[in-house]
Amino acid sequence: MNVPRLDIRFGQGGNEQTHLGPGWSGPEAGYRWAEGTESEFWLENPGDATDWGLELTLNPYVHPPALAAQRLEVLARGNRIGTAAFGDVRTLVFRIPAAILASPGPVRIQFRHPDATPPTAFGHPDDSRPLGFCFRGLRLMKLPPAGPQRLLPVGEPVRPEDLARLTGLTAERFLLRFESLGDNCEFGLVQRRCGAEPLGLLRWAAISAVEVVRGLNDGFAGIGEPANMSIRIEGGSHPEYLIHDRAYALTFHTFLSPSDIAESELIPRQASRLRFLRRKLLEDLAEGAKIFVIKRNDGLTEAELLAVLAALRRHHPAARLLGVLPAGADRPPGTVRVTPEGLICGYIERFAPPGAAQDFVLETWLALCVNAARLADGG
Repeated sequence: MNVPRLDIRFGQGGNEQTHLGPGWSGPEAGYRWAEGTESEFWLENPGDATDWGLELTLNPYVHPPALAAQRLEVLARGNRIGTAAFGDVRTLVFRIPAAILASPGPVRIQFRHPDATPPTAFGHPDDSRPLGFCFRGLRLMKLPPAGPQRLLPVGEPVRPEDLARLTGLTAERFLLRFESLGDNCEFGLVQRRCGAEPLGLLRWAAISAVEVVRGLNDGFAGIGEPANMSIRIEGGSHPEYLIHDRAYALTFHTFLSPSDIAESELIPRQASRLRFLRRKLLEDLAEGAKIFVIKRNDGLTEAELLAVLAALRRHHPAARLLGVLPAGADRPPGTVRVTPEGLICGYIERFAPPGAAQDFVLETWLALCVNAARLADGG
């Protein structure tokens, strides 16, 4: 397990105080604001001749639509190691190359946030601080050496009947190599279209990438506790119970209706099921054989995907992750590549629309899975 060298929690009761340079407000409940256009954080030099990952959990001060997002630049000893721009809570990982850490002594990390804005600009008279980002957590973890980037160009679309020829496995057995980490049911329905019905904790779940990282780092401890669970019914003429688990802000399908089971019996049954699926996920993580899949309709950045991969590798050092991203001019649909960090990125023309998860592009999804398996297997 890849145990973090440093694990920081910001805010009241946190352990960040001795690492702070200029550019910070006082501690608040579970977080601390980076104030002004730049803030500093100091690290003890980890001392090993290896690359390190700087994991950040944070969100910017926003006031849509005038200030919908903020920009972030991260530097280590004056070297830029990453940039991002976003408007919600994210968990990101930036690589600090070993060469930057080669000379002894503490390491200065600079966070530049040029869009910092005081709440007074939006009519809140009691807070004149120019607020940049709200820092919640920071981890420093060892990363494997950067490897070569590999690329599999676009091939022909793949149909379920092609999988036996391309992989030597039936469509059902091939899709069982993969397990969904969310953010919704789309990939679970891809598996179903191919006859695969794996049991997976997050297969039918709506969950954010931030909560996926937190859950993986914590082993999803506390999931399936009845006190954290609540019920709602959706579906109109075809009602279905949905369960919300507050432990990881997770909502999942039960595929059960009020005619199937009484509401009073639902929580105990689903709680037991969640705890079983958690145990199964932890066993699959420790085994390291599956390729985990994650996507998000509004897109994920590679820094976010690296945070998920790092969390997976806390359970197995060779864990594989396929992050599915929107295609672009330089990455047409069907392209798959492995980054220097070992992250598998696949590109698709579109995701299924919200509320219509069954409207997916099956042929591209299967092409991405075939090529991801080839790359994971060293091909």
